Amino acid sequence: MKSFVNLLKITFTFMLFFSIYKLKGDVSMTENMSQFHLTDERVSDWNIALKYLMNGNQRFIESIPIGNVLNESEKNNLIDGQNPFAVVLTCSDSRVAPEIYFDQRHGDIFVVRNAGNICDSIAYGSIEYAVEHLRAPLLLVVGHSHCGAVSGAFDNAQLGGNIQKILDIIVDHIESSENLEEAIFKNIYKVVENIKKNESIVKHETMVIGAYYDLVTGSVNFFIE
Repeated sequence: MKSFVNLLKITFTFMLFFSIYKLKGDVSMTENMSQFHLTDERVSDWNIALKYLMNGNQRFIESIPIGNVLNESEKNNLIDGQNPFAVVLTCSDSRVAPEIYFDQRHGDIFVVRNAGNICDSIAYGSIEYAVEHLRAPLLLVVGHSHCGAVSGAFDNAQLGGNIQKILDIIVDHIESSENLEEAIFKNIYKVVENIKKNESIVKHETMVIGAYYDLVTGSVNFFIE
């Protein structure tokens, strides 16, 4: 009888251990699946797209990037076409590459960049292509700390040429700003507000969100209404 009870205890302990191990394994697998975008995966839910970006930024902050090495199958998928899950409109500043601070690979995000992350007719053309033809469900407008373009507009710099055309657009966005940080945020919000009115964005119900990248911490703050 005593040996039978001991056998039951051993069996129960084994079953409990196996259940916990399996549960941890399942959770880990689920987390991994939600972390990465596959090259042949078409994402239609902007919530999933946003999670990919949030997860990627967390990896960047923690210095545990997934790496940008593609296997042969993934390379072939990208030759045949692209399935970016998000459009990112951001500044052309060399310190703020979204593929890096979002830790994304080839084919993951459709990036549109210019000084001050503004949206002129050229930028709209790229965005409309990504929304109409690639069906990206999320558009992110990312401004950043220490932005030279917004700083120039805030200081009312007169630089002439095509640079001045950029500054003039930003000046209209940041009217009455009391400091540079407020100006950066106002510029983001104004660009988001304008893009939401775009015909392609409205037609496809694309989610448009503003965000702010901090050069010091490496973190991205998302402005979700």
